Amino acid sequence: MKSRLQFIFGYFFFWIILSFAGRVFFLWITKKAGIGAGFNEWVGVMWHGARMDLSFAAYLTAPVLLMVIAGIWIPLFNHHRVYTVYSTLVLIPVVLIIIADANAFNAWGYRLDASALSYLKNPKEAWASVAHLPVIWLLIGFVVVIVLLSYFLYKFFKGVLPFAPFNRWALTVVMLFLCALIIVPLRGGFQLAPINQSSVYFSSNNYANQSALNPVWNFIHSVRLKNELVSNPYIVMDEDIANKITAELFNRNSQIITDTAIRKNIILVVWESFTAKVLDKVYKGVEITPGFNRLKNEGIYFDNIYATGDRTDKGIVGVLSGYPAQPINSIVKHPDKSRTLPMLTSSFGQKRYFTGFYYGGEPEFANIKSYLLHGALNEIIDINHFDKADRNSKWGAHDGVVMKYLTNRLGTLPHPFFITWLTLSSHEPYEIPERQIILGDDDESKFLNSIHYTDEVINQFVASCRKLSDWNNTLIVIVADHGHRLPPDSVVSKNFKIPLLILGGNVQPKNIDWVGSQTDVAATVLGYLGMSHAEFPYSRNILEPHYRPWAWYSFNNGFGFTTMKGQIVYDNVGRRPIYSTGEVDTQLINEGRALQQVFYEDFLKRGDRGVKD
Repeated sequence: MKSRLQFIFGYFFFWIILSFAGRVFFLWITKKAGIGAGFNEWVGVMWHGARMDLSFAAYLTAPVLLMVIAGIWIPLFNHHRVYTVYSTLVLIPVVLIIIADANAFNAWGYRLDASALSYLKNPKEAWASVAHLPVIWLLIGFVVVIVLLSYFLYKFFKGVLPFAPFNRWALTVVMLFLCALIIVPLRGGFQLAPINQSSVYFSSNNYANQSALNPVWNFIHSVRLKNELVSNPYIVMDEDIANKITAELFNRNSQIITDTAIRKNIILVVWESFTAKVLDKVYKGVEITPGFNRLKNEGIYFDNIYATGDRTDKGIVGVLSGYPAQPINSIVKHPDKSRTLPMLTSSFGQKRYFTGFYYGGEPEFANIKSYLLHGALNEIIDINHFDKADRNSKWGAHDGVVMKYLTNRLGTLPHPFFITWLTLSSHEPYEIPERQIILGDDDESKFLNSIHYTDEVINQFVASCRKLSDWNNTLIVIVADHGHRLPPDSVVSKNFKIPLLILGGNVQPKNIDWVGSQTDVAATVLGYLGMSHAEFPYSRNILEPHYRPWAWYSFNNGFGFTTMKGQIVYDNVGRRPIYSTGEVDTQLINEGRALQQVFYEDFLKRGDRGVKD
């Protein structure tokens, strides 16, 4: 019996030790993000994270415990090969998740979860997202680790098995008792509620909380949660109260609706990862966005705008549909829901505008194409419309190539038109087709270099538009699809702050400094032209006199809420703000949570449940 108990406990602690090593690997890979963490946070990460490691180890040990019980009666389960095969099959995804999770955090700012699976539907784009990483070395390291750990377990199993004979009935009773006992670490202790992510959160430092998570436990939990998510997990107050708070924030009663329909040509430029942190910034002696820095003084510049989400699939919906992003989900990945959204392309199409969408990559990525096809577009130009020689990016055709195509196309487009250009060169892996201006192989240098390249391209594009005969009848709207984690900043909310600019021949320069949201682009553009924006219930015209300045945005499983008086970044797992500044009180937090509740309820009701606006 002693040998069996030693075997079970030894196997259990193997997974705990592997979890510890995985956490050290995560902290090492993501060390730049943890610069602000102190000694207490590092100790807390290990101490509090151990609770989830125990649960993870219990889950993987439970099947082995059942096999040991089976081996009491069936000789096959006393053979070391059975345990070696099982453990190797488990090791492969476990080690893969540990490696992928750390690198995903560096790219996205949150731990690997079920949302990553949707990107595997487009292998080419998924590869482009990771191509800047040392993939070959990571694969070699992955194989080496699997081989070494499998060999270690093989020697461990072979040295212990087969077990010595013992009284079968007595041994069965003891092993069944162990089965009951292992439930304790599996569920995280004796408390009423089983362990979840908030169980290991311990700090006001979000990086420390994130680091305490066990990557495999967290990933599998998110997959299970995604499959079970049919109800609103963000209900924190009575529905009527949440709706009342939301209605007051939107101030819908004062919404100005006219329909004088000034028929201007509209060019909407959605700039990949165009964070406000790069504006007026000089890095290694190079001004990052000299073109935009000039342009923002020539039009209506909104310098306090926040993106609604943190990925392109959320940002494009925020801009074209005025629809807020969802935590742990994305509406474009649900075509039955995204087809119910209003779209600027449809609004202008109904006014007999020509509508087009231009992108150098594949819009199938993240299911964006299915969303676009519901927008009554007359033309969608993507990677397949460019010569192979011009597909000089891992994503497709670089911004310079698309800009030249679009410049030529403007002369042949039917008037009036509403067209959208989604750029791509400043997406990972931050490659550009020209000589690198900002030298350096680190992500920050390459990212800023890619922004500098697209800035030059867009500046050339605007210069070409100025030469058009109908420039005085043209509007160019430039906005980001989302912000970016780079350049690094300790203020979390700055990762969501983005530029918004309206240019045109008859646009009078003006600076707007009150808070607004990316979701307000739709109503603002329509309102500027005197067109109704009533079908965009979550979009507001920033230029209306009764506009109430605030912005709400979401990330992996939390939200940010900013007003002119204060702002919070709220973590849904820990159920508390992880960042706040200014005048923050219960009302501010309740308003942010009410918006999240109402927004997510609207998301759930769309599609086959009938909501269409």
